[in-house]
Amino acid sequence: MMNGHADVLLHSRLENLAFPPKTKTFSDGTLEGTTRLEDAELKPKDMPKDKPKGDQEDTENTKIGAWEVMAMVVGFIVLNVKAVVLILIDIYHLVFPPEEKEIHGQLVLVTGSGQNLGRELSLQLARMGAKLILWDYNESHNEETADMIREIGGEVYTFTCDISDQKSVAAAAARVRRDIGHPAFVFNNAGTYEHKPFLSHTPDEIRRLVEVNLLGNLWVTREFLGHMAQHNRGHIVCISSVLGYMGRTNVVPYCASKFGVKGMTEALAEELRMERRSGVRVTAVHPFLISNVDDVKPNLKFPWLFEILEPADAASRIITGVRRNQEEIFLPEKLKPLMVFSKILPRKLRRLFGDYMES
Repeated sequence: MMNGHADVLLHSRLENLAFPPKTKTFSDGTLEGTTRLEDAELKPKDMPKDKPKGDQEDTENTKIGAWEVMAMVVGFIVLNVKAVVLILIDIYHLVFPPEEKEIHGQLVLVTGSGQNLGRELSLQLARMGAKLILWDYNESHNEETADMIREIGGEVYTFTCDISDQKSVAAAAARVRRDIGHPAFVFNNAGTYEHKPFLSHTPDEIRRLVEVNLLGNLWVTREFLGHMAQHNRGHIVCISSVLGYMGRTNVVPYCASKFGVKGMTEALAEELRMERRSGVRVTAVHPFLISNVDDVKPNLKFPWLFEILEPADAASRIITGVRRNQEEIFLPEKLKPLMVFSKILPRKLRRLFGDYMES
């Protein structure tokens, strides 16, 4: 007779023989329930579960997005601070104008010097001690201006040149560089004007307006800018017009040429800035109307706002602005905020205000 322990053990073995347990045999003969070496190495019980890959990427993207937003906000704040500083500097200079740079002894070239604004610019610059180089296509008018300068003891050189002709400009510029030197200031003043409906302009008139008013500025500037850029000093001045800011009737080709001058000066100033040639200045002058233009009689509601200037007064204001390194000079000066503000208005509103001003 078996004891109790032996009886239980025998019973268990007999049961296993009759009903064997369901087991899984791996390819290497290992039975389920045993621990294989590679399983122990690859999947230890204490290894933490990894986060799903998608969740990790979402977390990283959220962090990057947050930094981008913060950088954008900081950049926007810095931009606005800089804008406020620039506005305050402009306001300060309205009350306390910057120091005017020296003209005495400087070589200055003026185109269209034979009459009107060009003659006044030349005379006033000569009185300040500048050495004048006068270019005009009308030789007799140019010599009259030169004689006036000599009478006040000024130094002057004259050249007959049609600035609309690139070859003529290149030849005159070569003589200037060879015989006199490189001008420190170039006043692109020469221009022509027609006041009549667009379809009344002949092809030759349109071509002449663009060639003198726009291409002439480009040809002359091209001849003298290289030396200025090389030495990072000099000043290019271009006489544009208020009609280079806003288009009006009966001056379509003229407006096209003056809009071109405005675009030229803006682009040239930006190009010099990007090339770190900030010592070379570019100024655009936008007169409303000068009294030598006798075929235009504007009917203005506020004539005190739109002054018609005498050539001598206009020349004085231009020279002052150039000596202060102003990038844009409006004549009269009070037009500047009005012109700048008008550019942000829809065209229909500009027309509405324009009709009101001229009624």
